[in-house]
Amino acid sequence: MELRHLRHFAAVVDSGNLSKAAERVFISQPALTRSIKNLEDLVGAVLLERRPRGVVPTPAGDALYRYARLMLNEAVRARAEVRAVQAGAKGELAVGIAAMFSDHIVDRAVAAVCGAGKEVALTVTQGFLEELVEALRDGRLDVIFSNLSNMQLPDDVAVEPIMDVKAYIYAGAAHALAGKRGIDKPALLDQRWVVVDQPHMRDFLDHYFSADGLATPDYVVRTNSLNLIRSLVANGGFIGILPEHVIQRRTRRGEVKRLDVPGVPVVRKAGLITRKSMPNRPVVDMFIAEVRAACSGDAFGAWEMPID
Repeated sequence: MELRHLRHFAAVVDSGNLSKAAERVFISQPALTRSIKNLEDLVGAVLLERRPRGVVPTPAGDALYRYARLMLNEAVRARAEVRAVQAGAKGELAVGIAAMFSDHIVDRAVAAVCGAGKEVALTVTQGFLEELVEALRDGRLDVIFSNLSNMQLPDDVAVEPIMDVKAYIYAGAAHALAGKRGIDKPALLDQRWVVVDQPHMRDFLDHYFSADGLATPDYVVRTNSLNLIRSLVANGGFIGILPEHVIQRRTRRGEVKRLDVPGVPVVRKAGLITRKSMPNRPVVDMFIAEVRAACSGDAFGAWEMPID
């Protein structure tokens, strides 16, 4: 089995069409068909099924596809690491992070890994947990540092919870609820909310209000931008639930107030996610050690980047 066989097979699965796949890999359709047939002979199974609207993988094809993607991505990563080492770096590293850690924990770990004498060809990708896990499983990422949702993670990844993340409900200092004591849940229903656009946040709002027999607020802005959430809470008259470290600079400056409401803080775990079958690599171990060290210290450490 050669990488070209896997590249041709993955192209067909991705495009669902033989002629489009042939264009993608720059060979003729008959040559692509022969390559797929050779691969089927090598693995001893029919991998693709022709249907009126295109080509789909058989169950055996589905099983092979994930390995094909992983091996193709690992080959790309291997070439990148060789080039990095040849250029004098310690290695090549691809990290996935949740948005809430872009200037918290991860910044310190990246600076330490890329410091003097530890040069690493480093790529950091920000995203939501579901997409990051998929990239980890198919070899595009080496390690993830993220808040851990209630989603069922695949058996081929390992999870190491290493810190608690506390989230509260906040409003701008000029908001009518700011500074009030003993705010009840009904008082929150008529407010404008802005929250992260993720399933766990939808679940939180539903459960938070339904526990007291209340409906979920009607006016909710959802976004994948933490900067927009912070701005709307501080200056736009919205209220929102945010991790404490994400909003701490604005609270310290008095621009944002934590609301005195029941049922908070909401505490969730954050930690590292790796692929169980990943080979042992010093650069990955180095990054993981730096994340652990950053998490074991002051959660709101002295080093702050002025992005707010």
